[in-house]
Amino acid sequence: MHHMHTNLKTLLSYALLFCLAPHLFGQKQIGEKEYADLLWGKDEEFDLNQFPSGSFIYHSSDFILARGKAFQGEPPTSRGSFTFEGIEVKNCGDWNNETIQMVVTGKEKERALAKKRLQAGIRFDPQFFPFRYNLGRLHSIDYEYKEALIQFEYAKAEMPDYYKTYLHIGILSEITREAYYAVEHYKLAAKKNPYDTEALVRLSDHYLASGLKNRAFQYLTEASKIQETSPNVRLGFARLEMEKGNFHIAYKIFAKTSLTSQEGKPIPYDKKFHYYFAETASKVTDYETAEEEYTKMLSFPNDPFFATVSPKVIARRRDIAKKFAEAKKTQLDDSEAVPVDSDGN
Repeated sequence: MHHMHTNLKTLLSYALLFCLAPHLFGQKQIGEKEYADLLWGKDEEFDLNQFPSGSFIYHSSDFILARGKAFQGEPPTSRGSFTFEGIEVKNCGDWNNETIQMVVTGKEKERALAKKRLQAGIRFDPQFFPFRYNLGRLHSIDYEYKEALIQFEYAKAEMPDYYKTYLHIGILSEITREAYYAVEHYKLAAKKNPYDTEALVRLSDHYLASGLKNRAFQYLTEASKIQETSPNVRLGFARLEMEKGNFHIAYKIFAKTSLTSQEGKPIPYDKKFHYYFAETASKVTDYETAEEEYTKMLSFPNDPFFATVSPKVIARRRDIAKKFAEAKKTQLDDSEAVPVDSDGN
């Protein structure tokens, strides 16, 4: 794929990226300004030739939205139209975006309708990348792994340079016990986007689960060269310590990890950070933090991690942590009570 290198000045001219609601879109710092996360890994590098009339951007809940030319404005109208439950749809991009607005609530009912909407879109335009990717995500959320894999394979064929598709294929392949295919796709994801640490961290996770701690450590070290302070990288190192039974060390790593930039802006990170922090906090009997972190994990209902551990399990653990936290607090309150003698002094 031919990449067009743009200097910062040119990139800053895409001011319309600001029209995206900040609470909906992952943000990146470029110079003094913030831009919605583009599909490509490096902010100064993307290929506008790929998008002669419309473009795609990344939604922070891991969905793809459609935009107009050069990541701006409304997506172009489609050639032709299709009908869904009596509605005539003339713009695939708008249809996709409206569908994703429905699903960010994380409600099952909306997801079921969203799937039908995307499937109708695919019947009309089977090559429209957001339909494929987003349907793959919805199948993943509902534990429909084989269906999800099929959609991500189609998405990969449509946009072979988008690294996150490879990550999803890797994650799903691990779940369906296709370890070799998973590793292959994590490695491809790392090649497609050498500025992102997630694929390397996933490889580390894979080798950690396989008991190959040294190899896991190697991939984390590689990732830390890209971004040492990355919460995902630090999560990886913490998990290595957890695996060794060093929960106090892991706890310190979690506690000292910042999820915001120096300017206080939120930075993108893998939300399972909260789950593992909670698990570690429980082990070191900091049940209050455990409860908080489980609660934070549950606040991201569309996160891919729920394909691995169900929200019900996490909710149960949160409730247990809450009980322990309350019991511990009562115990502390009792121990702090000043004993009085028989005269009441």
